[in-house]
Amino acid sequence: MAGLLPRMRVHSASAAARARNSRELLHGPALESPLAAAGIPGRPLVAVLPFTPCGSDPQLALLGTEIADRVRERLAADPATQAILISSDFLAKAPPHALELICRELRVGYLVSGKCHATGAEPSLYVELTTTHDWHIRWAEFYRFGARRLLADEGESMGRLVADLRTSLAEHRLR
Repeated sequence: MAGLLPRMRVHSASAAARARNSRELLHGPALESPLAAAGIPGRPLVAVLPFTPCGSDPQLALLGTEIADRVRERLAADPATQAILISSDFLAKAPPHALELICRELRVGYLVSGKCHATGAEPSLYVELTTTHDWHIRWAEFYRFGARRLLADEGESMGRLVADLRTSLAEHRLR
């Protein structure tokens, strides 16, 4: 493979510069993310994925997207965190490793994801918080028959979910 790539003279002695230059050779110049460029040090960037429906019910897909957007809004309202929503339409068209690449390029530290289940009369929701450093699940909760309550006007259930996420983020950052 080395014979196929044109030789490139690297003037910088740092390994990071050499790695960036070889990446640009293969993939073109990297685009600086406005989120990463404007990021405030110490504030973790959390990506929220729409919750995947278990089954083909379009109502579950819509519910999962609405809940994910509400979680992102609540996390973004906290001055201690930054939050973005990654579109399910984009991920459906992307290759399997795209999520890891997006997280790396945008310097996303944590990922909120999960699944909507149509069990019984009311849908349930599984939510997990994963660190993108080692891809370990740091927190998870199952809201049995409680997915719609997360969207209720009073927001008590959503408030608890977001408070649990914030607590887990704070505890993980202290380690």
